[in-house]
Amino acid sequence: MDIAVEDVAGRWVAAWTTGRTAELFQLLAAAPAIESNLDPDGDFIELLTGYAAALDSIAVFSQTVVDRRAALVYDCALAGETFRLAEFLAVGESGLVTEIRRVYDLDAIERLMPHLLLAEQ
Repeated sequence: MDIAVEDVAGRWVAAWTTGRTAELFQLLAAAPAIESNLDPDGDFIELLTGYAAALDSIAVFSQTVVDRRAALVYDCALAGETFRLAEFLAVGESGLVTEIRRVYDLDAIERLMPHLLLAEQ
């Protein structure tokens, strides 16, 4: 069964931006490779949903799909400021996310959401 990467990416975005953790776990393959420049040793799902809950809004600015990979750039807004988040997903033939790489704007997080950095100290 070949599930479209665009569909998986859309379901992934909808789940993490609204804090639907059960759906996030349903979309993840067993032992996915996860890389992030924000709290790489913490609970990834907790970080995703905490980040989304802290923002005023999140919108996909750009999405590119090539083969089984999706690159997403988000516009994140908080306190009247907009900043970016980049996310890269690899999706297996089964439709499960096998790799996630996220690049956060750490300057914006330090200014606007310093509580998210406390886990790193």
